[in-house]
Amino acid sequence: MQHIPEALQFLALRRFLLSVNSPPSAWQTAKCDVWPDESEPSENLYDATFEQSCYVDLVLAEQSAAWREDLPVHQLAAKELAHMLGANETLEALAEIIVRRCYFHFSTDPEESDAGYCMTLFLTGYGATPAKAAECWDRAMEFAAACVLRLQPHEGRAQAGELS
Repeated sequence: MQHIPEALQFLALRRFLLSVNSPPSAWQTAKCDVWPDESEPSENLYDATFEQSCYVDLVLAEQSAAWREDLPVHQLAAKELAHMLGANETLEALAEIIVRRCYFHFSTDPEESDAGYCMTLFLTGYGATPAKAAECWDRAMEFAAACVLRLQPHEGRAQAGELS
């Protein structure tokens, strides 16, 4: 953690990374960033003038590596994560989950890599002040970490076509 400047500056991100990268998690993180911004009240659900946002790339951890190349598994995981996050109506936050192509490198030689998929979680908290936006984002990050810990890859369900 001491080598990730954002984790040193933002305690909520640090807790999220520690939780998601812990042994019980089927996931691990690859990249992240955090940024505060002004927001146009008419362009968000919360009529807020400030937002704090982040993204975190999520890849399947070693114990779940067999599913790294399975697009339907990632699509189902993204759908389940979106459903879990959307169920908490108390958060003044917005989440977007994108499934992306990912390359898993095993050495410095780019030829020695496996193609697969990852998910990118974008999470934005909103508020009337920068501090309120950061507070909403903190709560959303805590809830998102709990959701990711519950998220398990489901090869059989994805193959059965439960992506609709």
